[in-house]
Amino acid sequence: MLYLKCTQEVQKVVGLHKANLASPEPSEAPLGNWYVNRFNLGRRKAYIFMSETTLLSFILFQGKKPVTIESLPNMLLAGLEQLLQMKGLPASAIDKAFKHYDAGLYAKTDSRSDLGSLNDLVNHYQWRVESEGGLSHCDLTGIIMSINDMPQRRIGWQTSWDAVQSRLCPPN
Repeated sequence: MLYLKCTQEVQKVVGLHKANLASPEPSEAPLGNWYVNRFNLGRRKAYIFMSETTLLSFILFQGKKPVTIESLPNMLLAGLEQLLQMKGLPASAIDKAFKHYDAGLYAKTDSRSDLGSLNDLVNHYQWRVESEGGLSHCDLTGIIMSINDMPQRRIGWQTSWDAVQSRLCPPN
């Protein structure tokens, strides 16, 4: 089961009501549940997705169509698959990442420390894009990859990539 833990901003934008929110359960999936927030990046609206267990993160932009309750899980799954492929993980590891994501529910955020990590990542993305000259001049893929290569205190000073690697590709 996949839980998308949405900030109030995201709940409002996609039209989630309290009746649509479930009480989140711990996930059996290697990458756990996901936090979702929306923020401004340059003049565009961006969605950040962050794994609860590994702090792996990526951003996607809102297209011409509004993001809906139905499209948000698809955004996460497509973005995650693309990110893991760009990192060069084997197909077996990518399949393992998606094993428990057959059905999805929405929940509100339930951890202040996870929200703090999410907000910190938003700040990193905004700063890195701005420092590279804005969206029209930066290497967004490179920024996403390097942010996931930063050591994180919350996961024992591992990088998000190291945490993902240990969960999806354990040594024999």
